[in-house]
Amino acid sequence: MQEMLASRITLSPRPQQNRKAVLEVAMLGHCPGRVRTQRLLALPGAVADMRAAGFGAALDQLQAGSAEPRLQSLHHIPVPLRSSAEFHDLFPDAASNATEYVSVLAGRSAWLPRCVDDFFANGGTKLWVISIPQAEGQRGFLPAADTRLHDVSTLRGLACALVLRNLGEVAFPDLERLQIPAQLPDIPRLRLDNPDPQFVPCSTNLDDDHRERRNDSEMELSAMPAPTPLNQILQGILPWLATQRPDVQCLMTLPLAYNGALDSPVLDPMAVQWLQQIRDGDSGHRLRQLQCLFPYLRGPQFELLSPVGIIAGRQSALAQAQGPWRSIAGQGLQSQGLPYPPLSIMDTVTLRNDPGVCVLRQRQGQVELDDERLLVPALHPQDYLNANNPERFDGHRSAEVMRLLGYLRRQLTALGEQLIFNLDYRDPRPRLLLERFLRQLQQRGALRGATAEQAFQIKEIQTQEAVMIYEIMIAPALPIDQIRLTFTNQHGEWQGNIAGAENNV
Repeated sequence: MQEMLASRITLSPRPQQNRKAVLEVAMLGHCPGRVRTQRLLALPGAVADMRAAGFGAALDQLQAGSAEPRLQSLHHIPVPLRSSAEFHDLFPDAASNATEYVSVLAGRSAWLPRCVDDFFANGGTKLWVISIPQAEGQRGFLPAADTRLHDVSTLRGLACALVLRNLGEVAFPDLERLQIPAQLPDIPRLRLDNPDPQFVPCSTNLDDDHRERRNDSEMELSAMPAPTPLNQILQGILPWLATQRPDVQCLMTLPLAYNGALDSPVLDPMAVQWLQQIRDGDSGHRLRQLQCLFPYLRGPQFELLSPVGIIAGRQSALAQAQGPWRSIAGQGLQSQGLPYPPLSIMDTVTLRNDPGVCVLRQRQGQVELDDERLLVPALHPQDYLNANNPERFDGHRSAEVMRLLGYLRRQLTALGEQLIFNLDYRDPRPRLLLERFLRQLQQRGALRGATAEQAFQIKEIQTQEAVMIYEIMIAPALPIDQIRLTFTNQHGEWQGNIAGAENNV
């Protein structure tokens, strides 16, 4: 919003309302500075969505001017946005004001504003922003112990996103920032020898920006709180997603640690160990809703930044254009930064295979995702743990498969809610609607099979009077993770052959 001509003309950023978003995303983070709630009340589409989500009482208090300070700051209130201009209009100081937590690598700026910009710069359609008070630290991102989803006054952190019915993905950019150790050193710069003493004019600038000097913020950094172990963060997120929203996917960048041998920040080995322990334990199936990312982004305009903005934005755009079952791997992403710390090809392959991390890489001057990989298959554990050959389920270790299953769950739930009050249980139309819906998915490439009979099956189960139960079996399209090309020379003639294609469609 800009004010011109002595406030007689006011511009309100209000983009054209798009059609219903296929993949809605929520981001939780910090918004330091002023909050212009009147600008929110001037957006009828956002107000309608918030009332539909159950936050009408909070809006009424804001309109009446009787809201408590927490509501006036829009803390723990999901706000739907259609553009980054709307965000900066509501939170004009969020991108420039300093944060309470400071670190050597992440600096003293909130990550949420830039991630919002990255989301819409990569084609994102609809984003729910949830502001978290900085004083609450990491626990502000997690649901409270007394959370009751039917009572919006008890919702905190992630719980605010769980009540958004069409939500498909959630990210925590500033939670990742709090997980960067405050005194984690950067890659050391080259130190130059001191020059020989000589007389120079007083106007000469002798600062070469390479020699070691005292850091006045050392005491400030030592007072910063230590990061929370990753396993504790996941214990506060994954159980809620598994029980309340099994259709929602979580994006999270793995934390950093310092490697003395390389003299550089690297992926925290303890984080990898915790992920492997969770995967091999009784709750390993919960990891199917977690898409781990690494590394971070670094550019001339920011010191360090989470990549969840560019990833979620591109996933939202591709889902809108081609469907949520499409992968964004190998596609150029709009970013002002480059992957940091950089990884070698060997490290990329290792992280992709075990434990299953989505690695960002630089290719031809652009940032792209190497592969959309999950730590476990996007299936129920009974489907793959007791199998004779568990490796054949590696094709389901793809984030796009999880997005497809989440999309199906949301669509079928909405269809059932529409039919329950409109049709009799003996009416054959529900089965016809299901067949048409799944046939369209098969034609668009979401399901594999040359015919609809190969792609899906619908079985009606007869139980008791006035009860409709349909069992649906689908064959989701699997990505081609790896194709082996074999070149042989026989009597001076080169021949190529495709052999051993893994996870082929």
